[in-house]
Amino acid sequence: MTEQERSKYLEAYYSNEADANKNMSYANAVAGIYMTVLWIFYLTGFFKIHSEVTLVLINILFPVGILILLSPLLYVFIFKDNLKKPNYKYFVLFSFVLVIAGLNAILPKHTVIAWALCIVMTNHYYNPKVGLAVFITVIGMSLVSMYASMFVGEFDANLLLGNETLEDKSYVYADGPEGRFQMLHELLVNGKNRYIESLIFYFLPRAVLLGLLFFVSNALNLRTYKLLVSEINVNSEQQKAKTELEVAKEIQLATLPNEIATSKDIEILAELRAAKEVGGDFYDYFKIDEDHTAIVIGDISGKGVPAALFMMKTITCFKNFVAANKSPSQILKEVNAALYDKNFSNMFVTCFLAILNLKTGVLEFANAGHNPPIIGKNKEFRYLKCKTGFVLGGLPDAFVIDEQITLNRGESITLYTDGVTEARNAKGDFYGEDRFIKLMNSRDFTCLVEMHHSLKDDMEKFVDGAEQSDDITILTLMYRGDECYYVQNRFDAKMENIAAALEFVEEFCDKYEINRDFKNNLLVVADELFSNIIKYGYKDAGGEVFSRLLYNKDKNEFVFTLIDRAPAFNPLEVNNDPLEGDVSDKPLGGLGILIVKKIMTEYAYDYINRKNILVLKKRF
Repeated sequence: MTEQERSKYLEAYYSNEADANKNMSYANAVAGIYMTVLWIFYLTGFFKIHSEVTLVLINILFPVGILILLSPLLYVFIFKDNLKKPNYKYFVLFSFVLVIAGLNAILPKHTVIAWALCIVMTNHYYNPKVGLAVFITVIGMSLVSMYASMFVGEFDANLLLGNETLEDKSYVYADGPEGRFQMLHELLVNGKNRYIESLIFYFLPRAVLLGLLFFVSNALNLRTYKLLVSEINVNSEQQKAKTELEVAKEIQLATLPNEIATSKDIEILAELRAAKEVGGDFYDYFKIDEDHTAIVIGDISGKGVPAALFMMKTITCFKNFVAANKSPSQILKEVNAALYDKNFSNMFVTCFLAILNLKTGVLEFANAGHNPPIIGKNKEFRYLKCKTGFVLGGLPDAFVIDEQITLNRGESITLYTDGVTEARNAKGDFYGEDRFIKLMNSRDFTCLVEMHHSLKDDMEKFVDGAEQSDDITILTLMYRGDECYYVQNRFDAKMENIAAALEFVEEFCDKYEINRDFKNNLLVVADELFSNIIKYGYKDAGGEVFSRLLYNKDKNEFVFTLIDRAPAFNPLEVNNDPLEGDVSDKPLGGLGILIVKKIMTEYAYDYINRKNILVLKKRF
């Protein structure tokens, strides 16, 4: 057992022991309540005691025993953190044993069965040594209690006389320690040694029964202990496998681009949400040369680790074969040949590859058995009519052909895997292509971030909590054309860097002669958002903030994008009240956001690929 496994075992062991200590404390308290009721019955005469000595001992030992039984519960309330201490169980168990011993000494006929409770209650613990210690203590205490009860306990004819009867007046003495001693001595003189006979015929049968109960309890104890160790080992292996899968997932995702690819010509946004720790979906985009960009999306057959390994091989092939002056079909054929070689698992991949000419907007593509993409712009989206082709890796040759369309400025192409259209709700209904295209045409989207967020939100409403059964991957490329002024920069998330960030914004506005009033307002917006990201997103712990500025002079449109890697934080949800009335009544942190919303025309937020993405747009 390694040190880490031992640590997990001990943690589970002592956690169980703390629960057992707590339960034993409650059990002792219940026994204390029972003793209180029993004591009342004796005090009121409901239970008759003929021995004055026994009655006196009852009135002394019962309140003492009640306090002893209640003390562990008081200890629990006062010192909860001490429940895991190794010695606490002995305090709880032996306080119970001590009280039972006292009761057995004064009420031998009625409390002998209570010894069994002491042994049974040790089953709360997984340590066999505890059970053995309690058993030895019980045997010893029960022997002492038996001899003590012969003199001070309630009169028990079986214990004191055995086969003798009280009809023989020579054996009748005053009921008390002295009288009983005389009676036992008289029996001894007449050849009846009740000290030995009680040990053999009274104590030993009960000791044998208690021993049998101990061995049964000890066997259960050992079995429970082994089950605990087995469960810990299984959990340890499962945790180890889960950790390895999490690492594999991180490695897998690291091979995919997770930034928003933005330039004056295009914007690309992609996201993968795996159904399991690792998945078979993939996407990628490449800048082939100054005038061409390639995008690809794929779905591996199967699930889990095999699909993830095949996916890694596929991505590597695309990175090796995508190059200038190659058509999409030529690239897919080369990838197919590499995947088919030594494909002993008979896996395959569907994929869609497209290459965009940034100058002309011509999009050349080839489809290898994948879902048809969606192209168009706001409220004019449609499914692209294309040849389906055949999957890659299944046959020596790839049956794919090149096709092309021309994207107009402002149009986009959305690639996706069947995890989108085949998402199911609890009733088994599919999300479907009709609902997908209807959502895309439902309204004008501010940006790709808003488009992706709306799709994910609509899918979540549709599935309504049903478990995700397949990987979901979406990649959208929007073509702007050479009509925008664009710049980006990175800043450390520190308050002293806000001035540099504002200077970056101001220089861009001055360079492209953006309206002075809007420039001043934009500086207010930038100051507020940079401050919020640093204070509320990163919580002053440091990080990075990416700032992107885009100005379309022909459309008279300005886009301000902020990206950070802080935990999910949407500053747009700080306050949604209109900027009206007395601003002094607005909550702290909300007023600045209200000003931002007042200045900017449109805004969208989403948490994608572990990054906060905030896009704000102003139409003059």
